[in-house]
Amino acid sequence: MRLPAQTVDTILEEIRQVDPGAEVYLYGSRTDDAARGGDIDLLVVSDQIGFRETLRLRRAILDRIGWQQLDLLIRRRDELNEPFAATCLSSAIKL
Repeated sequence: MRLPAQTVDTILEEIRQVDPGAEVYLYGSRTDDAARGGDIDLLVVSDQIGFRETLRLRRAILDRIGWQQLDLLIRRRDELNEPFAATCLSSAIKL
């Protein structure tokens, strides 16, 4: 996993302020230690985080870790069987 521990802690802190029970997964190129570059792809499993909270979360995270490419995908638990969410979870690392 190519995310500094401080970045992981910041992401989790911001998300848990909105939903303490949320599960956060890193997927995509940052899960591959041999790869270089890439954006931060996060899947957040939460039944509480809505559209406005997603926008606020994205900004709060980027304000703290520095502005870069961040994909923040929020899905409710009953949406995890959707093809894209299922694909993300198949190779994701839980933070």
